[in-house]
Amino acid sequence: MPSTETNKAAACSKELTTVKGLLVSALDMEDEIAHSVYADYMDSRNWPQGIKPKTLDQIRRYLTILLEDTRMHRKIVKSLQAKLGHHDE
Repeated sequence: MPSTETNKAAACSKELTTVKGLLVSALDMEDEIAHSVYADYMDSRNWPQGIKPKTLDQIRRYLTILLEDTRMHRKIVKSLQAKLGHHDE
C-alpha cells in the first residue's frame, strides 16, 4: 500500500503539471491576442471606409494600451513559469 507521503508527492506533481499547462495556455492566448487580433485592428484597412482620422487615432491609442497590457501579462506569466521551474529543482 503506497504511503501518504507518496500520494501527497504525486498530487503535488499533478497540480504543478496542471498549473504549468494553464500558464502555457495563458501565453498562447496573450500571443494570439497581440499578434492577430490587435494587429488586425491596428491596420486602418480593416476599418470601414470613411472613418474619421481622429476616431482612428483614438482607436489606435486604446489598442496601444491593450498591447502594452498584453506585454505586461506575458511578463507576469513568464515570471510565474520561472518560479514553478525553480520549485521543481
